[in-house]
Amino acid sequence: MIREIQRLRIALRDLVALSTLPAAWAGRDPATIAAGLTDVLASALQLDFVFVRLLDRNGGAPVEVTKGNGWSSFPTLVDAQLGALTRKPRKDVITNLGDCAQRYRALISPIGFDGVGGMVAVASDRPNFPTDTEHLLLSVATNHAALAFQSAQLVQDLRIAEEELVRARDDLETKVTERTGELRRTSAELQAILDASPVGMVLLRADRTVLRCNAAFERLFGWRADEVVGRRTPLTDAIGHQATPMGTCRYSPIEIRMTRKDGSEFDAALACAPLVGDEGHTAGLVANVVDISDRKRAEEGQRKAEAELAHVTRLTTLGEMAASIAHEINQPLTAIVANATASRNWLMRPERGLDRVHDALADIVNDGHRAAEVIQRVRQLATKSDPKKGDLDVNEVIHEVATLMRSEMQTQRVDFGMSLARGLPVVLADRVQLQQVIINLVVNGVESMAGICDRPRELFIRSEACEDRVAVSVHDSGVGVDMRVVDRLFDAFYTTKPRGMGMGLSISRSIIEGHGGRLWVTPNANHGATFQFALPAKP
Repeated sequence: MIREIQRLRIALRDLVALSTLPAAWAGRDPATIAAGLTDVLASALQLDFVFVRLLDRNGGAPVEVTKGNGWSSFPTLVDAQLGALTRKPRKDVITNLGDCAQRYRALISPIGFDGVGGMVAVASDRPNFPTDTEHLLLSVATNHAALAFQSAQLVQDLRIAEEELVRARDDLETKVTERTGELRRTSAELQAILDASPVGMVLLRADRTVLRCNAAFERLFGWRADEVVGRRTPLTDAIGHQATPMGTCRYSPIEIRMTRKDGSEFDAALACAPLVGDEGHTAGLVANVVDISDRKRAEEGQRKAEAELAHVTRLTTLGEMAASIAHEINQPLTAIVANATASRNWLMRPERGLDRVHDALADIVNDGHRAAEVIQRVRQLATKSDPKKGDLDVNEVIHEVATLMRSEMQTQRVDFGMSLARGLPVVLADRVQLQQVIINLVVNGVESMAGICDRPRELFIRSEACEDRVAVSVHDSGVGVDMRVVDRLFDAFYTTKPRGMGMGLSISRSIIEGHGGRLWVTPNANHGATFQFALPAKP
């Protein structure tokens, strides 16, 4: 009885000692828990051998602790029994272990449900091992170890999660800081580019409110950035209206009139491009505005200068053609005088030849009209007036030039011919300017043949329809063109003639290009050159 009471006291003492384990193991790592469990079991149960294996539920390496100097083959037995414990998770007592000199009794107990937490294996050489009290103490210690181990793993998981969260937060803060710095640098670089640009630039949102603008824009329009940023103004509406027809496509500059803050207007070149958002949709547009008022004034001055030069050239041409013009007018005047004298003589006869007088008077009228036409053409060439474009038959203009130049070509002993296509479409052109171009080309051809003595001097004018254009070519048998300088023939003040001004071909090209056409020259196969121009036919 006394012995039983003593055993109960020892058991209670051990239970009390075991009940303090959870508090002692709180927050400890698995290795410490396993070592503490082996110490408690070895001392409380007076065991010869204790083996503890704690499994990492995350797949990590297990924690194994051994205590005691018992049978050396015991760990091999533990490994062999581990599979059986997994299939049958309950305590197993194994007897008759060891060699002939010493026999052991062993108890293997799983930790946790289905042994997911590991196992505890203990051994003793006592014949009655394990007693019910030792079973109870082992169960209590194992359960406490399982709870402590689970708690330790939860703490460890929580710590790992907290560390990962801190790292993620730090990484996020780093990325946000880097991204913010990058955005600031990009914004600063963009603003520096905008401020350095001499072109007025403004960025508009989709609702046409101003996102930002540069200093050149402020100088150009007189609006400060703080007056327009975030606002929609008539100016931005005007820019947006010009960009809208083109949709989201980039397009070349257009020339428009724009208004400054003070109400003054100026000529501007406006180019726009879409601002694309993160999802690929159009979020607004960027507009470039350039003041082209000076260029417009220069172009107008150049146009006036070219008109003045063309007028001078026409007068110079008329001076050179004076003898031819005099001859052209002299012919109808001589015929008029002759017919008038004959009519007077017939009227003075007793038998008046009234029929002959009637025919002579008709000839006088026709010659008078012919002289008037020659004078009218000369006045048209000499008159300084703005171009007046209208529907024009190119063949008629060629005939008019041929009439004016016929005497000059006869004087220069030039064989002249024409091949004019019938049914040519009309062109929209100025008659006097087109006459000037053809006269320049004819005069150029005649002068190129002035020194030719070993072959016929031939000049030929041809007209034809080429798809949607009307082409005119002037062929001569002169000295031809030097292909090394052919690109300079149409430059102003460039001439190959001793007394030439170098303006005829330049003005001719300006006139043809002003009508939407093209003027060029090609060498002939044998002798001379062919100057050609093509004008668009009227739709």
